[in-house]
Amino acid sequence: MKAPSAQPSSRKLIGELIVVTLALLVAGHILYRFRGAAVVGPAVSTIVAVLFLYAPVIVLWVRRRPIDFLDRGWTAWRRSLLTFLIVAIVIFPLFFLVAHFWQVYVWHRMDFHWASFPNLLHTAAFQIVLVALPEEFYFRGYFQSTMDAICKKRWRLFGVDLGWAWIITAVIFAIAHTLIVFRWWHFSIFFPALVFGWLRERTGSITAPILFHATSNLLMDWFARCYL
Repeated sequence: MKAPSAQPSSRKLIGELIVVTLALLVAGHILYRFRGAAVVGPAVSTIVAVLFLYAPVIVLWVRRRPIDFLDRGWTAWRRSLLTFLIVAIVIFPLFFLVAHFWQVYVWHRMDFHWASFPNLLHTAAFQIVLVALPEEFYFRGYFQSTMDAICKKRWRLFGVDLGWAWIITAVIFAIAHTLIVFRWWHFSIFFPALVFGWLRERTGSITAPILFHATSNLLMDWFARCYL
């Protein structure tokens, strides 16, 4: 096992983040551009997920830095789960209110009906394994942790010390979605990304962000179909 190396300079960490992130986004963009191809299409989500998981693992291993953003043991995992549940109870009612006005005033969909949710388990597994896990592993795990080593924590929000790493990660997270597949509304991803980042700092791991991320996607998908 490799011994931990000395903490690299901020300049080297920034350079590392730029190179790795741009490489992943370019690869993701190319893959989605050719998702209509017979070879790429069926596996594009899996390939992108693997890239966002393995790229930071390889970088951290080469740089001899630990993966210190995973829960270790039942106690830590239970704490993350409890934090997720509490934040979900607080946030999601507001989430539905904002989503309602989004549907009415942005998409001009006025009639709400209670949509069904077919293939819930399959969709939930997809959102957790191929969306939330790789994205949170990279952005809240690797990226935000690395930014925390660069930026001092200057503010305290709801009992959590935060700094520019929190803001910058949320901005890059939103931009990354647009660079891979352009959607005009991707700017709005910045706001839930702030919650993901807060959860990561609160719990010290990415378990709660993964759960909140996947749940947000599932609920937004269902809520949008309630206005079709």
